[in-house]
Amino acid sequence: MARKRKEDAEKTRTRILASALSLFAKKGYEHTTFTDIAARLKMTKGAVYWHFESKEALLIALVDEMLEKFTRQTEAIMPKDELTFLAVSDMMVENARLVVDDAWGRAFFMLMRTQIRWGEESMHGVREELLTNQRFGPWHAFIRAVENDKAAGRVRPDVDATEVANICVSVWDGMVQGRIDGFLRTDMCLTIRHAFDAVWGYIKA
Repeated sequence: MARKRKEDAEKTRTRILASALSLFAKKGYEHTTFTDIAARLKMTKGAVYWHFESKEALLIALVDEMLEKFTRQTEAIMPKDELTFLAVSDMMVENARLVVDDAWGRAFFMLMRTQIRWGEESMHGVREELLTNQRFGPWHAFIRAVENDKAAGRVRPDVDATEVANICVSVWDGMVQGRIDGFLRTDMCLTIRHAFDAVWGYIKA
């Protein structure tokens, strides 16, 4: 019986997270209330509070859930051998496709990009969760890959690995945004590939 209650609680928690993600992405984090989330699920507001003590706690849980999802996806396509710039580039092209092909992925991406005021004090905990997450992968993977390539003589010794990671993740981010918005009129994966190839042409030894 206890196991059944635990399973039911987990299912309810997942439903709340899904409802919150959908509403946050459409209405914005600031304009969504626990009443909105509960009403969408035909639940009481108290039931939502039972699972999450505040809206920020709910958002942090949602970030954790989605980062875990993206981490599993990333680990599944992460190069198994030593990380190199070219291997990580291949991984990130595939990662972009996975994001835009997944409804939760698209909604979470839009939430992070357009529906949250990151300067607000209430976002401090969420910002820290994102900035300190070491398992999410892409940014850290590019840095490790460039350092590995430098050590092997494939990349110029003066190349700043952090700068390269910032450029590549920004390119990826912008292309995925353009694809979701319907603004990008070229093949997203091919365009990202061309951008990464251009970076590689600049940094290689």
